[in-house]
Amino acid sequence: MGVIEDFVAEYERQYDYWEAAAGAARRLLEGELNSAGLRAYVTSRAKSVNRLADKLKQRNHERELPYATLEEIEGDIADRAGVRIALYFPGQMDETEQLVRDILDVRHARRFPAEARSGPAEPATERPSDPPLRKRFSGYGARHFRVQMPEASLSADQARYVKAIIEVQVASVLMHAWSEVEHDLVYKPLEGRLSDSEYALLDQLNGLVLAGEIALEQLQKAHDARVNAASTPFRDHYELGEFLRSRLADLGQVPTDATVGRVDILFRYLTEEGVATADAVAPYLDSLEQDFERRPVAEQLADFMLSGNEERYEAYRKAMSATRHPSSRARLDQHVTEANGDVAGLYFKMFVHAWAGLEKTLSERLPDTRRSLAHQVQAAFDAGLIDSEQFMELNVLRGLRNEVVHSPSLVVSIDRLRTATDTLLGIINHIEKQ
Repeated sequence: MGVIEDFVAEYERQYDYWEAAAGAARRLLEGELNSAGLRAYVTSRAKSVNRLADKLKQRNHERELPYATLEEIEGDIADRAGVRIALYFPGQMDETEQLVRDILDVRHARRFPAEARSGPAEPATERPSDPPLRKRFSGYGARHFRVQMPEASLSADQARYVKAIIEVQVASVLMHAWSEVEHDLVYKPLEGRLSDSEYALLDQLNGLVLAGEIALEQLQKAHDARVNAASTPFRDHYELGEFLRSRLADLGQVPTDATVGRVDILFRYLTEEGVATADAVAPYLDSLEQDFERRPVAEQLADFMLSGNEERYEAYRKAMSATRHPSSRARLDQHVTEANGDVAGLYFKMFVHAWAGLEKTLSERLPDTRRSLAHQVQAAFDAGLIDSEQFMELNVLRGLRNEVVHSPSLVVSIDRLRTATDTLLGIINHIEKQ
């Protein structure tokens, strides 16, 4: 057999591996998109054996020198496993790209059409030949990424996928559909070259797709305007996410998945509390710290609404536990959880109880209750309610509090919670004695 046949035969034996790797990447992206409130249809696939064979034969025919080794083919084929993100709203392309870059290791990126990309020139596309007629529209519009999944994002039984190169394609739902039609017609040389009229019709369809994307962007803006003005509850976390992104844009911020945060948890909590409306959330937006990469909007809003109320903390914990996202699963030290699960839960509740008590105590003594946690601690120091040592201790404990409330997937030991609780109770007692 030739080198192409050898490569295809080896790929056929590995097909299940590539299919599973693509599925793992899809689930990871799907969960993050959903958590961030970005509407998209996500699919995955391993390249079919027949399609791979056809592609290699075509590329081999177009090369100056035919493939000589398996390594040459290995470096030339990056889409054995692929994920497609079909966005409902094309205007969320930048946010989706940032999400991909945040959660995956991006090895290579391309933008289509070619003139829209930044950076050094890329290799030519796979189009076998230019159409005989001058196109009036820009053609395929998308962003492609060759990625690997970070080891930390994979479970123990998925660790073998860490080296898999996966192609992630991001485009609108309309553009993906048009691309499928164009690909199957243009890239099938055995079926004959398309006629001038067929190329013209594909170009016309591309124009309709681009017009459809403009309509979707206008629909998104109209939808955002309705949600922003409404006092009725958000219907789902997507609406909440769109509301927050719209308000961030008004503040001159470029919204990303990292800056918005876990709107799915925030929405569930607001719904349970009966305050999932723009009117209830908007008053807190002007008090947000601007370092959204460090403290996402959803977390800061939750902090304002939880402050000083232990029952709300418990409601927020239940909202987090009810979400399907992997990072919502609370963890303590493994040996502690297995041996003393009830004790671990008790110290967890004791710490939250003490922190809520601190917030309540501070709110009774500080006139402005609409402060961030950092500003509360600073105001307490400025007012003489705590000394410099307690100020430093609270800033450390504030980090632990954020881990416990917003990042329960991190490991927290019983000893750390016990010590922190005792420190908090001592500071509360100091403030109340003044």
